[in-house]
Amino acid sequence: MLVSTTQLEEIPQVTTPTTQEQIVETIPTTTLDLSWDGPLYPLTGLPAYEGIPQEPAVAVKIGNNDRNSLPHYGLREADIVYEVRIESGKSRFLAVYHSRLPEKVLPVRSARSSDIDLLLNLNHPVFVYWGANDIVLSEIQTAEWAGGFDSRSASSQWGERYFERDSSRSRPDNGYVNPSDLQETASNEAETPLSLFEYGEIPEAAVPAAGARWETSQRIVDYVWNASLEQWVRYQDGVIHLDQIGAPLTMDNLLFLYTDYRTSDADPNSPQAISVGTGDGWLLRDGTVTGVIWERQRTSDKWKILDDETGESITLDVGTTWVTLARPGEGSILSSETVVQLIS
Repeated sequence: MLVSTTQLEEIPQVTTPTTQEQIVETIPTTTLDLSWDGPLYPLTGLPAYEGIPQEPAVAVKIGNNDRNSLPHYGLREADIVYEVRIESGKSRFLAVYHSRLPEKVLPVRSARSSDIDLLLNLNHPVFVYWGANDIVLSEIQTAEWAGGFDSRSASSQWGERYFERDSSRSRPDNGYVNPSDLQETASNEAETPLSLFEYGEIPEAAVPAAGARWETSQRIVDYVWNASLEQWVRYQDGVIHLDQIGAPLTMDNLLFLYTDYRTSDADPNSPQAISVGTGDGWLLRDGTVTGVIWERQRTSDKWKILDDETGESITLDVGTTWVTLARPGEGSILSSETVVQLIS
């Protein structure tokens, strides 16, 4: 959205098939007031024309195990989406809502140990998940008692009132919630989130990129730059990833943060992301890619994104951000030829 004209002239333009253009037409669009100098939403950097909501963020754990998880409800409205490895080479999402709250998020699934550290820089959010095994529940309770977040699960006192199942889908991929309802249950300790990233112009070191891929043993996720939308379009296992209204999932920023994973104490088959420390990565925005170094020395720290050559801080585009926590070596930048084959 904050785009340099000279850089855009160098970005390869991939012609999108008519069928995809028809799908893209279903995506809601928003006109920005570029002269706006008022308050900005902390998790997107976009204008908060009606003021910044004083309620806390709501983070919902969303399933993405297999085709039974599809279609997803409510992912489009998330300000930030973390995609984290789980067992068997699959992934799940941790979607963070604040500027927009959908009426329905589905499928809500169980928490993992990786989620806890990702919540602790959100200024005491409401954490929503279906359940967890005993060890993860103990870890969640410890973090909650220390003031990290408010925990809301289907097995807690909140379950009967706020957690429901969609009878048209099969268990366990049919659990859903209304995040607005759960936001209203927040304790007095819950506060408005602080910004996790810096927003601004395209980094000087950015180079054109047609797309990027995250590949694990059981999943291939592609992100393709769409010049008409000025966003990245997500593909999963070779197919465009559509939401409940049949529109492709898109985002303004894509962060590949290369992290180590250790074996979770809760399950020897479950990997646990180490999201504190430092590592390499990429920032994809405005049809470009920049090599970065990420830093977060404490769980309460915001993400620091630095140019991997100069060490200077670089900025994201305003808008939505998806963060892929990939193991080193699992990511690659797509050629224009590969993108054409993918979208054809």
